[in-house]
Amino acid sequence: MTKHRAFEPTIIIFCTFILVFIGLVETWSASNYFFFQHFGKPNFLLKRYLIYIVVSFFVGLFFYKINPQKLRQLIPVFLSLAIVFLIALHLGFGVNIRGAVRWFNFGFFSFEPTEFARFAFILYLADFIDRKYESLNDLNVISPLFLVFGIIALLIISQPDIGGAFLFCLVVLLVLYIFGLRTSYIGIILALGVIVFSLVFLVHPERLQRLSSFIHNNHLPYQVHQGFIALAGGGLFGRGIGNGSFKSLFLPDAYNDFIIASIGEDLGFLGVLLVIILLFLLIYSIFSIANKLNNYYEKAFVFGTGFLFSIQILINLFSVFHLIPTKGTVLPFVSYGGSSLVVNAMFIGAVLGLSRKL
Repeated sequence: MTKHRAFEPTIIIFCTFILVFIGLVETWSASNYFFFQHFGKPNFLLKRYLIYIVVSFFVGLFFYKINPQKLRQLIPVFLSLAIVFLIALHLGFGVNIRGAVRWFNFGFFSFEPTEFARFAFILYLADFIDRKYESLNDLNVISPLFLVFGIIALLIISQPDIGGAFLFCLVVLLVLYIFGLRTSYIGIILALGVIVFSLVFLVHPERLQRLSSFIHNNHLPYQVHQGFIALAGGGLFGRGIGNGSFKSLFLPDAYNDFIIASIGEDLGFLGVLLVIILLFLLIYSIFSIANKLNNYYEKAFVFGTGFLFSIQILINLFSVFHLIPTKGTVLPFVSYGGSSLVVNAMFIGAVLGLSRKL
């Protein structure tokens, strides 16, 4: 009897390429005026992003081709590198941008270790669940996992990156929950998280002020207000690629966190709807693959990937639409960002590699 190949990998590849293409076009559209006015180089980000896309393609291809067992053998290396990178940020090797030390600056490109740490830990988490599934609720067995989890979470939150730490913790807890971790353990972790986040707010009161402003202030933040104007200006069909001038002149981070507003001005409501549909199909296909896999390691990794992308998408869109405070979270495969694109390619390549047995 002929075995039918799974349709999900094809959808993932199609959606990923279209989303990256839209992101490339909108990165140019939202940045060309600024870089022309200030540096005389309207295509500066376009050229840089093309390099990131090429690098990401080959990185994704590598993780697609690599044997899953070989990848498991590399987990200790990845995890160790992730922790070393995060520690190095606090030893003077990181650069301070807008009051946070989250990046290494190598001149021609920047690297955000938190992105790589998520990939490394989700691999480690999946491997741990596969090896210790029957004893997952034994505190002595799961303590090493919690220790590594706590170290990485603290290193992220101390940058400070509250949004990144929240995203990391939520993904890990969701994966552990669906694989049967006791809710009492999850409750303890959440309680500890509240204590840690409260201490961070005490040390960095400006972060608490942002939350308080969101709850009590009736006025929209400047960036959100400008984003709504850009979205409204696009109407149903948009002004056309490169013709939406408002985002270029008045909207900060139009090619990054607020790229959906840039898409709205250029391509209109239909363009925004297209991006959301593509993202939904991408996430649906990832979770569909996770449900079909039998191996706990493979299933946990793919579920972790799906949760990570889903929560990133929701945080980004909810921030733009002012449903939550702005968090500086990029829209996967669409927003400009080299570290994000390369690491997301690792995730997609590994997921597609695991899907070959379906």
